[in-house]
Amino acid sequence: MPELPEVETIKGGLLIKAKGKKIKDVRIRVPKVFIGDRKKIIDAKIKDVRRTGKILQVILDNGYSIIIHLKMTGQLVFEERGEKSVGGHPQKIYEQPLPHKHTHIIYTFTDDSHLYFNDLRKFGWNKVIKTSKVDKTLGPDKFGPEPGSKGFSSEYLKKIFSRSKKTIKQVLMDQNKISGIGNIYSSESLFYARIKPTKSANKLSDKEIEKLKKALEKVIKLGLKHGGSSENTYVNIEGKKGKYMDIAVVYQRAGEKCRKCGGKIRSQKIGGRTAFWCPACQH
Repeated sequence: MPELPEVETIKGGLLIKAKGKKIKDVRIRVPKVFIGDRKKIIDAKIKDVRRTGKILQVILDNGYSIIIHLKMTGQLVFEERGEKSVGGHPQKIYEQPLPHKHTHIIYTFTDDSHLYFNDLRKFGWNKVIKTSKVDKTLGPDKFGPEPGSKGFSSEYLKKIFSRSKKTIKQVLMDQNKISGIGNIYSSESLFYARIKPTKSANKLSDKEIEKLKKALEKVIKLGLKHGGSSENTYVNIEGKKGKYMDIAVVYQRAGEKCRKCGGKIRSQKIGGRTAFWCPACQH
């Protein structure tokens, strides 16, 4: 699943490609992945594109928005004058003329350009909602602050960690507590903070929490700088792979030497996800 840096790059690409486009038609081929009334967005123009955690919000000029969650295999393809720009997960099976059997939603604009929503596993979704009511879906009671935001303070982290006996790895990936962090950046930030992913969140000291806060902000900045990762063949809306995996310190490097101490990096399933860490550097 794309994390904060990956979705941020898609957001930027959509702003360039689709801002100002007027929706002429919306064809829904798989009803369960489209929530809301398609008629509410016909003849509306795309005014802005925003992001909350891992979710995109396409803001229209008629008081409505389209919320898009790519989940594990979602993909957005913008097509204009025969040229395609892909953002999300370009699975091998997607490499065929559009629309294909995995294309579930087709947005057609008045200039005959298109935005396709493809999803192999059909876990992703698009939702039409009044812009004034977006907070009911993406508000602070649903999603925690993201690294670097105003609400992302050491005091906030102390509060949420102290209340949980779950592993710190699991708490970092809980979107209700912290937005935008998934398997990649939780593993990376815990390495920089020198904290073992299996450690209980409520056992972290104030010093460790401060180090983890800085580490989370660091890895997100690095992810944004390098255009995200290319995990699961993720690419941005320009069809380019993110470069973060080129500098990843532990993620997907099990069995390799730690770049800091030379020890062997290990992996372990925690809460259904694979954590990566260096036993010598993290404790």
